[in-house]
Amino acid sequence: MKTSNSQIFKTLQSDFWVCLKLTIVFGVIFTLINQQFTFKGAGLVFLISAMYSFTLGLGNGMVNHDLNTKWDWVQQTNQRVWAGIVGTIIYTFIAVLGIHYVQYVIIFDMDPADFFAGNMIWVHSFVIVLSLGVATFFHAKGFMVNWKASLTKENTKQEIVAKTETAKFESLKSQIDPHFLFNSLNVLTSLISENPRQAERFTTKLSKVYRYVLEQRNKELIPLEEELRFARTYMELLQMRFEDAIQFDIPEKSSNDELKIVPLSLQLLLENAVKHNVVSSTKPLKIRIFEKEGNLIVENNINPKEAIGKS
Repeated sequence: MKTSNSQIFKTLQSDFWVCLKLTIVFGVIFTLINQQFTFKGAGLVFLISAMYSFTLGLGNGMVNHDLNTKWDWVQQTNQRVWAGIVGTIIYTFIAVLGIHYVQYVIIFDMDPADFFAGNMIWVHSFVIVLSLGVATFFHAKGFMVNWKASLTKENTKQEIVAKTETAKFESLKSQIDPHFLFNSLNVLTSLISENPRQAERFTTKLSKVYRYVLEQRNKELIPLEEELRFARTYMELLQMRFEDAIQFDIPEKSSNDELKIVPLSLQLLLENAVKHNVVSSTKPLKIRIFEKEGNLIVENNINPKEAIGKS
């Protein structure tokens, strides 16, 4: 998982405060060990502590974060590991020698000829190995943090996909609800004998409803105006079935031709309103769809049924 610029800034900011704390802690410890209780002596100890903390800590942190922007810990593990090894060794080697040069040659007036002679070779080697060990720890920590974040992101993605597929399945079941079709066919059967003209209109609207379902089911978004037209057709079909027990107010057009909506989402809401409320001439169900402050509002009065099936 690659790191964004904002994440890098926050991490570097956090690293800065960690390095500052380390400077203070080690400064206090070595001031007490070396008994540097004068202002000059204590200041020198804190200066050297700051050089090690910020140059090695913050510097290696910047190298680590720069590599995170180029290689993904999870998908490009080998490249990221080898880049981290090479980059850390090179930077730590140069940084330690630079710190030692300032410390011993400039501050302690060591002869430059002795910088790579005698015990200084062991001093350089010891500090480089120690610094590489600390850097390895922080690189491993960075790997685990990024790995965990990647797994969390992947799990979240899988949960979203699973919930989306479940929602699609439930939506499809609702859209082709056999009870709805069964009830519609019963209404059609009664209309054929009682009112052939009305039966013809009912059949036309029923075919439009199912044709719309088949046409839009694989689309992610459709123009709001199309969905509003379908909602009107769907409600007219229900009104033929329930007559004056259902009243609705749905606009023919939207305020903006570019507005889009998930297909068949209005049908689910309308069917839900019918399913959960009493629909009768004495207690008519009133449904209204309108736009308000950039939102599409689906509104209905509440006449809850005493008992409904599993929902």
